[in-house]
Amino acid sequence: MSALIKTYGRGMTALFFALVAAWILLMILAPAFRTIQRAFIYEDRAGATAMVAIDIDRAYTEKFQLDQEAADIRALDMPAAAVTPVVPSMGVPSMGTPSAGGLPSLPSAGGATAMSLEERAARLAAIAARVAELETAIADLEAKEDTSSGEAGMQERYSFENFTTMSGIHFRIFLLTLLYAFCVTVLSFILCYPVAFVAATTESRGKLTVMLLLLVIPYAINELLRIFSWVMILEKNGILNGVFDALGLIDMEAGEGIRFVASNGAVFLVMVYAYVLFMVFPIYNTIDTLDKNQLEAARDLGASSWRIHTRVVIPHAKPGIAVGAIMTFMLSAGSIAAPEIVGRGLHPDWFSQLIYRRFFEADSWNQGSAYSLALLVACVIFIFATMRLFKVGIRDIAK
Repeated sequence: MSALIKTYGRGMTALFFALVAAWILLMILAPAFRTIQRAFIYEDRAGATAMVAIDIDRAYTEKFQLDQEAADIRALDMPAAAVTPVVPSMGVPSMGTPSAGGLPSLPSAGGATAMSLEERAARLAAIAARVAELETAIADLEAKEDTSSGEAGMQERYSFENFTTMSGIHFRIFLLTLLYAFCVTVLSFILCYPVAFVAATTESRGKLTVMLLLLVIPYAINELLRIFSWVMILEKNGILNGVFDALGLIDMEAGEGIRFVASNGAVFLVMVYAYVLFMVFPIYNTIDTLDKNQLEAARDLGASSWRIHTRVVIPHAKPGIAVGAIMTFMLSAGSIAAPEIVGRGLHPDWFSQLIYRRFFEADSWNQGSAYSLALLVACVIFIFATMRLFKVGIRDIAK
Protein backbone atom coordinates (compact mmCIF):
# COMPACT_ATOMS: atom_id res chain seq x y z
CA MET A 1 0.00 0.00 0.00
CA SER A 2 2.70 2.47 1.02
CA ALA A 3 4.67 1.68 -2.14
CA LEU A 4 1.62 2.38 -4.32
CA ILE A 5 0.92 5.66 -2.51
CA LYS A 6 4.55 6.69 -2.88
CA THR A 7 4.55 5.87 -6.61
CA TYR A 8 1.09 7.05 -7.72
CA GLY A 9 -0.15 9.27 -4.88
CA ARG A 10 -3.17 8.85 -2.63
CA GLY A 11 -5.74 9.84 -5.26
CA MET A 12 -4.64 7.34 -7.94
CA THR A 13 -4.16 4.60 -5.35
CA ALA A 14 -7.67 5.14 -3.96
CA LEU A 15 -9.10 5.12 -7.50
CA PHE A 16 -7.25 1.89 -8.29
CA PHE A 17 -8.60 0.13 -5.19
CA ALA A 18 -12.12 1.46 -5.86
CA LEU A 19 -12.08 0.08 -9.42
CA VAL A 20 -10.76 -3.29 -8.25
CA ALA A 21 -13.42 -3.46 -5.52
CA ALA A 22 -16.18 -2.53 -7.99
CA TRP A 23 -14.93 -5.15 -10.44
CA ILE A 24 -14.90 -7.88 -7.78
CA LEU A 25 -18.31 -6.89 -6.42
CA LEU A 26 -20.21 -6.30 -9.67
CA MET A 27 -18.55 -8.80 -12.02
CA ILE A 28 -17.74 -11.69 -9.67
CA LEU A 29 -19.51 -11.68 -6.31
CA ALA A 30 -22.93 -10.34 -7.34
CA PRO A 31 -23.45 -12.71 -10.33
CA ALA A 32 -22.10 -15.64 -8.32
CA PHE A 33 -24.41 -14.88 -5.39
CA ARG A 34 -27.42 -14.54 -7.72
CA THR A 35 -26.58 -17.81 -9.48
CA ILE A 36 -26.29 -19.67 -6.18
CA GLN A 37 -29.54 -18.12 -4.94
CA ARG A 38 -31.48 -19.10 -8.07
CA ALA A 39 -30.01 -22.60 -8.01
CA PHE A 40 -31.81 -23.27 -4.73
CA ILE A 41 -35.14 -21.68 -5.76
CA TYR A 42 -37.46 -24.27 -7.29
CA GLU A 43 -40.08 -23.06 -9.77
CA ASP A 44 -43.29 -25.06 -9.62
CA ARG A 45 -44.64 -24.90 -13.18
CA ALA A 46 -47.63 -27.11 -12.50
CA GLY A 47 -50.07 -24.38 -13.62
CA ALA A 48 -51.83 -25.50 -16.81
CA THR A 49 -51.89 -22.01 -18.33
CA ALA A 50 -48.17 -21.51 -17.76
CA MET A 51 -47.33 -24.77 -19.53
CA VAL A 52 -49.61 -23.93 -22.47
CA ALA A 53 -47.94 -20.51 -22.86
CA ILE A 54 -44.50 -22.17 -22.99
CA ASP A 55 -45.73 -24.61 -25.68
CA ILE A 56 -47.09 -21.71 -27.75
CA ASP A 57 -43.76 -19.85 -27.57
CA ARG A 58 -41.87 -22.93 -28.69
CA ALA A 59 -44.25 -23.53 -31.60
CA TYR A 60 -43.93 -19.91 -32.80
CA THR A 61 -40.12 -20.11 -32.54
CA GLU A 62 -39.96 -23.30 -34.61
CA LYS A 63 -42.38 -21.90 -37.22
CA PHE A 64 -40.26 -18.75 -37.59
CA GLN A 65 -37.07 -20.78 -38.06
CA LEU A 66 -38.72 -22.97 -40.70
CA ASP A 67 -40.07 -19.90 -42.55
CA GLN A 68 -36.56 -18.43 -42.61
CA GLU A 69 -35.08 -21.66 -43.91
CA ALA A 70 -37.72 -21.92 -46.65
CA ALA A 71 -37.00 -18.34 -47.70
CA ASP A 72 -33.27 -19.11 -47.92
CA ILE A 73 -33.90 -22.19 -50.08
CA ARG A 74 -36.26 -20.33 -52.43
CA ALA A 75 -33.71 -17.52 -52.78
CA LEU A 76 -31.23 -19.98 -54.31
CA ASP A 77 -33.51 -20.46 -57.34
CA MET A 78 -34.06 -16.72 -57.93
CA PRO A 79 -31.90 -14.41 -60.09
CA ALA A 80 -29.24 -12.59 -58.11
CA ALA A 81 -30.88 -9.19 -58.71
CA ALA A 82 -34.22 -10.44 -57.41
CA VAL A 83 -32.92 -11.84 -54.16
CA THR A 84 -33.92 -9.71 -51.22
CA PRO A 85 -31.65 -10.04 -48.20
CA VAL A 86 -33.30 -11.73 -45.27
CA VAL A 87 -32.85 -9.88 -42.00
CA PRO A 88 -31.92 -12.43 -39.33
CA SER A 89 -33.90 -12.59 -36.14
CA MET A 90 -32.51 -11.25 -32.90
CA GLY A 91 -32.93 -14.65 -31.25
CA VAL A 92 -30.18 -17.23 -31.57
CA PRO A 93 -31.54 -20.68 -32.36
CA SER A 94 -29.77 -23.72 -30.99
CA MET A 95 -27.17 -24.90 -33.47
CA GLY A 96 -27.37 -28.49 -34.50
CA THR A 97 -30.53 -29.20 -32.49
CA PRO A 98 -33.32 -31.00 -34.34
CA SER A 99 -36.71 -29.32 -34.29
CA ALA A 100 -39.58 -30.67 -32.26
CA GLY A 101 -41.15 -32.17 -35.32
CA GLY A 102 -38.14 -34.31 -36.10
CA LEU A 103 -37.02 -32.42 -39.19
CA PRO A 104 -33.29 -32.30 -39.90
CA SER A 105 -31.23 -29.52 -38.41
CA LEU A 106 -30.99 -26.15 -40.11
CA PRO A 107 -28.29 -26.35 -42.76
CA SER A 108 -24.93 -24.90 -41.95
CA ALA A 109 -23.39 -22.06 -43.94
CA GLY A 110 -23.35 -23.19 -47.55
CA GLY A 111 -25.37 -26.34 -46.77
CA ALA A 112 -28.43 -25.27 -48.75
CA THR A 113 -26.26 -24.37 -51.75
CA ALA A 114 -24.95 -27.94 -51.90
CA MET A 115 -28.51 -29.38 -52.12
CA SER A 116 -29.79 -30.57 -55.48
CA LEU A 117 -33.05 -29.28 -56.95
CA GLU A 118 -34.84 -32.48 -55.92
CA GLU A 119 -33.51 -32.20 -52.38
CA ARG A 120 -34.61 -28.56 -52.17
CA ALA A 121 -38.11 -29.43 -53.39
CA ALA A 122 -38.36 -32.29 -50.88
CA ARG A 123 -37.14 -30.06 -48.10
CA LEU A 124 -39.62 -27.30 -48.97
CA ALA A 125 -42.45 -29.84 -49.01
CA ALA A 126 -41.39 -31.14 -45.59
CA ILE A 127 -41.19 -27.59 -44.24
CA ALA A 128 -44.64 -26.74 -45.61
CA ALA A 129 -46.17 -29.83 -44.01
CA ARG A 130 -44.53 -29.08 -40.67
CA VAL A 131 -45.60 -25.41 -40.77
CA ALA A 132 -49.19 -26.49 -41.40
CA GLU A 133 -48.99 -28.80 -38.38
CA LEU A 134 -47.58 -25.99 -36.24
CA GLU A 135 -50.29 -23.53 -37.32
CA THR A 136 -52.98 -26.04 -36.34
CA ALA A 137 -51.25 -26.76 -33.04
CA ILE A 138 -50.87 -23.03 -32.28
CA ALA A 139 -54.57 -22.42 -32.94
CA ASP A 140 -55.54 -25.29 -30.64
CA LEU A 141 -53.12 -24.14 -27.91
CA GLU A 142 -54.31 -20.55 -28.05
CA ALA A 143 -57.92 -21.72 -27.78
CA LYS A 144 -56.93 -23.86 -24.81
CA GLU A 145 -55.13 -20.91 -23.24
CA ASP A 146 -58.25 -18.72 -23.55
CA THR A 147 -60.44 -21.28 -21.83
CA SER A 148 -57.90 -22.47 -19.26
CA SER A 149 -58.68 -21.72 -15.66
CA GLY A 150 -55.31 -22.86 -14.33
CA GLU A 151 -52.87 -20.65 -12.48
CA ALA A 152 -50.85 -18.57 -14.93
CA GLY A 153 -48.03 -17.78 -12.55
CA MET A 154 -45.36 -20.02 -11.03
CA GLN A 155 -44.86 -20.79 -7.35
CA GLU A 156 -41.30 -20.52 -6.04
CA ARG A 157 -39.78 -22.07 -2.94
CA TYR A 158 -36.30 -22.78 -1.60
CA SER A 159 -35.44 -26.39 -2.26
CA PHE A 160 -32.80 -28.82 -3.53
CA GLU A 161 -35.19 -30.03 -6.24
CA ASN A 162 -33.29 -28.30 -9.07
CA PHE A 163 -30.48 -30.74 -8.28
CA THR A 164 -32.42 -33.82 -7.20
CA THR A 165 -34.82 -33.70 -10.17
CA MET A 166 -31.93 -33.91 -12.68
CA SER A 167 -32.84 -36.74 -15.01
CA GLY A 168 -30.67 -39.81 -15.34
CA ILE A 169 -29.61 -38.90 -18.86
CA HIS A 170 -28.60 -35.40 -17.74
CA PHE A 171 -26.53 -36.83 -14.87
CA ARG A 172 -24.86 -39.23 -17.30
CA ILE A 173 -24.05 -36.30 -19.64
CA PHE A 174 -22.63 -34.43 -16.63
CA LEU A 175 -20.24 -37.28 -15.81
CA LEU A 176 -19.29 -37.79 -19.46
CA THR A 177 -18.53 -34.09 -19.85
CA LEU A 178 -16.08 -34.26 -16.95
CA LEU A 179 -14.49 -37.29 -18.62
CA TYR A 180 -14.35 -35.51 -21.99
CA ALA A 181 -12.75 -32.43 -20.41
CA PHE A 182 -10.19 -34.66 -18.69
CA CYS A 183 -9.38 -36.33 -22.03
CA VAL A 184 -8.87 -32.92 -23.67
CA THR A 185 -6.57 -31.94 -20.79
CA VAL A 186 -4.46 -35.10 -21.13
CA LEU A 187 -4.22 -34.74 -24.91
CA SER A 188 -3.24 -31.10 -24.54
CA PHE A 189 -0.44 -32.01 -22.12
CA ILE A 190 0.86 -34.80 -24.40
CA LEU A 191 0.97 -32.38 -27.33
CA CYS A 192 2.14 -29.25 -25.52
CA TYR A 193 4.83 -30.59 -23.19
CA PRO A 194 7.37 -31.37 -25.97
CA VAL A 195 6.67 -27.98 -27.56
CA ALA A 196 7.13 -26.15 -24.25
CA PHE A 197 10.33 -28.09 -23.48
CA VAL A 198 11.91 -27.37 -26.88
CA ALA A 199 10.94 -23.69 -26.65
CA ALA A 200 12.35 -23.35 -23.12
CA THR A 201 15.65 -25.16 -23.82
CA THR A 202 16.48 -23.83 -27.29
CA GLU A 203 19.58 -21.66 -27.39
CA SER A 204 18.59 -19.89 -30.60
CA ARG A 205 16.54 -16.78 -29.95
CA GLY A 206 15.49 -16.81 -33.59
CA LYS A 207 13.99 -20.31 -33.33
CA LEU A 208 12.26 -19.35 -30.10
CA THR A 209 10.73 -16.27 -31.73
CA VAL A 210 9.47 -18.27 -34.70
CA MET A 211 7.97 -20.95 -32.46
CA LEU A 212 6.16 -18.44 -30.26
CA LEU A 213 4.88 -16.52 -33.28
CA LEU A 214 3.53 -19.73 -34.84
CA LEU A 215 1.70 -20.40 -31.57
CA VAL A 216 0.33 -16.90 -31.06
CA ILE A 217 -0.56 -15.73 -34.59
CA PRO A 218 -3.61 -18.05 -34.99
CA TYR A 219 -5.08 -16.49 -31.84
CA ALA A 220 -5.33 -13.14 -33.61
CA ILE A 221 -8.36 -14.71 -35.34
CA ASN A 222 -11.70 -14.97 -33.57
CA GLU A 223 -12.28 -18.31 -31.84
CA LEU A 224 -15.46 -19.00 -33.82
CA LEU A 225 -13.61 -18.48 -37.10
CA ARG A 226 -10.90 -20.92 -35.99
CA ILE A 227 -13.56 -23.51 -35.16
CA PHE A 228 -15.33 -23.01 -38.50
CA SER A 229 -11.95 -23.40 -40.21
CA TRP A 230 -11.60 -26.84 -38.65
CA VAL A 231 -15.14 -27.70 -39.77
CA MET A 232 -14.16 -26.87 -43.35
CA ILE A 233 -11.11 -29.12 -42.96
CA LEU A 234 -12.93 -32.07 -41.38
CA GLU A 235 -16.25 -31.87 -43.26
CA LYS A 236 -17.23 -34.75 -45.55
CA ASN A 237 -16.58 -32.50 -48.56
CA GLY A 238 -13.77 -30.70 -46.79
CA ILE A 239 -10.08 -30.15 -47.34
CA LEU A 240 -8.87 -33.35 -45.65
CA ASN A 241 -11.11 -35.56 -47.75
CA GLY A 242 -10.03 -33.55 -50.78
CA VAL A 243 -6.42 -34.51 -50.05
CA PHE A 244 -7.39 -38.17 -49.66
CA ASP A 245 -9.28 -37.97 -52.96
CA ALA A 246 -6.25 -36.42 -54.70
CA LEU A 247 -4.08 -39.28 -53.37
CA GLY A 248 -6.55 -41.84 -54.72
CA LEU A 249 -7.46 -43.19 -51.29
CA ILE A 250 -11.17 -42.34 -51.67
CA ASP A 251 -13.54 -41.30 -54.43
CA MET A 252 -15.50 -38.24 -53.31
CA GLU A 253 -17.69 -38.28 -56.41
CA ALA A 254 -18.88 -41.75 -55.37
CA GLY A 255 -19.74 -40.43 -51.91
CA GLU A 256 -16.79 -42.06 -50.16
CA GLY A 257 -15.85 -39.01 -48.09
CA ILE A 258 -15.20 -39.66 -44.40
CA ARG A 259 -17.31 -37.62 -41.97
CA PHE A 260 -14.74 -36.57 -39.38
CA VAL A 261 -17.00 -33.97 -37.79
CA ALA A 262 -19.94 -34.81 -35.52
CA SER A 263 -17.75 -36.99 -33.32
CA ASN A 264 -16.07 -36.51 -29.97
CA GLY A 265 -12.70 -37.13 -31.61
CA ALA A 266 -13.18 -34.06 -33.80
CA VAL A 267 -14.42 -32.04 -30.80
CA PHE A 268 -11.34 -33.07 -28.80
CA LEU A 269 -9.04 -32.06 -31.67
CA VAL A 270 -10.64 -28.64 -32.06
CA MET A 271 -10.58 -28.01 -28.30
CA VAL A 272 -6.91 -28.97 -28.01
CA TYR A 273 -6.16 -26.52 -30.81
CA ALA A 274 -8.35 -23.81 -29.25
CA TYR A 275 -6.76 -24.05 -25.78
CA VAL A 276 -3.19 -25.02 -26.66
CA LEU A 277 -1.71 -21.73 -25.41
CA PHE A 278 -3.25 -22.22 -21.97
CA MET A 279 -1.19 -25.40 -21.60
CA VAL A 280 1.98 -24.41 -23.45
CA PHE A 281 2.83 -21.12 -21.77
CA PRO A 282 2.50 -22.16 -18.09
CA ILE A 283 4.74 -25.17 -18.76
CA TYR A 284 7.15 -23.09 -20.82
CA ASN A 285 7.44 -20.46 -18.08
CA THR A 286 8.33 -23.02 -15.41
CA ILE A 287 10.79 -25.01 -17.55
CA ASP A 288 12.44 -21.73 -18.57
CA THR A 289 13.39 -21.18 -14.90
CA LEU A 290 15.12 -24.57 -14.71
CA ASP A 291 18.91 -24.43 -14.41
CA LYS A 292 20.05 -25.98 -17.69
CA ASN A 293 23.21 -27.23 -15.94
CA GLN A 294 21.03 -29.83 -14.23
CA LEU A 295 20.14 -31.28 -17.63
CA GLU A 296 23.80 -31.41 -18.63
CA ALA A 297 24.71 -33.04 -15.33
CA ALA A 298 22.01 -35.68 -15.76
CA ARG A 299 23.25 -36.49 -19.27
CA ASP A 300 26.86 -36.67 -18.06
CA LEU A 301 25.80 -39.17 -15.40
CA GLY A 302 24.28 -41.38 -18.09
CA ALA A 303 20.58 -40.66 -17.49
CA SER A 304 18.28 -41.50 -20.37
CA SER A 305 15.96 -38.88 -21.87
CA TRP A 306 13.00 -40.54 -20.11
CA ARG A 307 14.69 -40.30 -16.69
CA ILE A 308 15.79 -36.72 -17.34
CA HIS A 309 12.19 -35.69 -17.97
CA THR A 310 10.61 -37.76 -15.19
CA ARG A 311 13.25 -37.03 -12.52
CA VAL A 312 14.38 -33.49 -13.39
CA VAL A 313 12.14 -31.55 -15.79
CA ILE A 314 8.61 -32.64 -14.84
CA PRO A 315 9.14 -32.31 -11.06
CA HIS A 316 10.41 -28.77 -11.64
CA ALA A 317 7.53 -27.97 -14.02
CA LYS A 318 4.78 -29.23 -11.69
CA PRO A 319 3.33 -25.76 -10.97
CA GLY A 320 3.11 -24.95 -14.68
CA ILE A 321 1.57 -28.33 -15.49
CA ALA A 322 -0.99 -27.83 -12.72
CA VAL A 323 -1.92 -24.36 -14.00
CA GLY A 324 -2.20 -25.61 -17.60
CA ALA A 325 -4.30 -28.60 -16.57
CA ILE A 326 -6.66 -26.46 -14.48
CA MET A 327 -7.16 -23.83 -17.17
CA THR A 328 -7.60 -26.37 -19.98
CA PHE A 329 -10.02 -28.52 -17.97
CA MET A 330 -12.21 -25.61 -16.92
CA LEU A 331 -12.31 -24.11 -20.42
CA SER A 332 -13.14 -27.49 -21.96
CA ALA A 333 -15.84 -28.35 -19.43
CA GLY A 334 -17.55 -25.00 -19.99
CA SER A 335 -17.11 -24.78 -23.76
CA ILE A 336 -20.22 -24.60 -25.90
CA ALA A 337 -18.97 -23.31 -29.27
CA ALA A 338 -16.87 -26.37 -30.19
CA PRO A 339 -19.47 -29.05 -29.27
CA GLU A 340 -22.27 -27.12 -30.97
CA ILE A 341 -20.46 -26.18 -34.19
CA VAL A 342 -18.30 -29.26 -34.69
CA GLY A 343 -20.79 -31.77 -33.32
CA ARG A 344 -23.91 -30.31 -34.99
CA GLY A 345 -26.20 -32.31 -32.70
CA LEU A 346 -24.94 -35.64 -34.09
CA HIS A 347 -22.60 -36.52 -31.22
CA PRO A 348 -23.29 -36.97 -27.49
CA ASP A 349 -24.19 -33.67 -25.84
CA TRP A 350 -21.86 -31.87 -23.46
CA PHE A 351 -23.21 -30.55 -20.17
CA SER A 352 -22.54 -26.97 -21.27
CA GLN A 353 -25.09 -27.49 -24.07
CA LEU A 354 -27.68 -28.62 -21.54
CA ILE A 355 -27.00 -25.51 -19.46
CA TYR A 356 -27.49 -23.31 -22.53
CA ARG A 357 -30.80 -25.00 -23.30
CA ARG A 358 -32.00 -24.71 -19.71
CA PHE A 359 -31.41 -20.95 -19.87
CA PHE A 360 -32.46 -20.00 -23.39
CA GLU A 361 -34.78 -22.72 -24.68
CA ALA A 362 -36.53 -24.27 -21.68
CA ASP A 363 -36.70 -20.82 -20.03
CA SER A 364 -35.69 -22.43 -16.76
CA TRP A 365 -33.05 -20.09 -15.39
CA ASN A 366 -33.19 -21.58 -11.91
CA GLN A 367 -32.48 -25.09 -13.14
CA GLY A 368 -29.82 -23.68 -15.46
CA SER A 369 -28.23 -22.00 -12.43
CA ALA A 370 -28.31 -25.33 -10.58
CA TYR A 371 -26.63 -27.09 -13.49
CA SER A 372 -24.02 -24.30 -13.70
CA LEU A 373 -23.34 -24.54 -9.97
CA ALA A 374 -22.94 -28.31 -10.21
CA LEU A 375 -20.38 -27.89 -13.00
CA LEU A 376 -18.56 -25.17 -11.03
CA VAL A 377 -18.33 -27.41 -7.96
CA ALA A 378 -16.94 -30.23 -10.10
CA CYS A 379 -14.31 -27.87 -11.55
CA VAL A 380 -13.33 -26.65 -8.07
CA ILE A 381 -12.93 -30.27 -6.93
CA PHE A 382 -10.72 -30.89 -9.97
CA ILE A 383 -8.60 -27.85 -9.04
CA PHE A 384 -7.94 -29.10 -5.51
CA ALA A 385 -7.37 -32.67 -6.75
CA THR A 386 -4.82 -31.40 -9.29
CA MET A 387 -3.04 -29.32 -6.66
CA ARG A 388 -2.89 -32.34 -4.36
CA LEU A 389 -1.70 -34.66 -7.15
CA PHE A 390 1.15 -32.33 -8.13
CA LYS A 391 1.77 -31.35 -4.50
CA VAL A 392 1.64 -27.64 -5.22
CA GLY A 393 0.03 -24.80 -3.31
CA ILE A 394 -1.49 -21.48 -4.22
CA ARG A 395 1.88 -19.74 -3.85
CA ASP A 396 3.56 -22.23 -6.19
CA ILE A 397 0.88 -21.69 -8.81
CA ALA A 398 1.05 -17.90 -8.40
CA LYS A 399 4.74 -17.97 -9.28
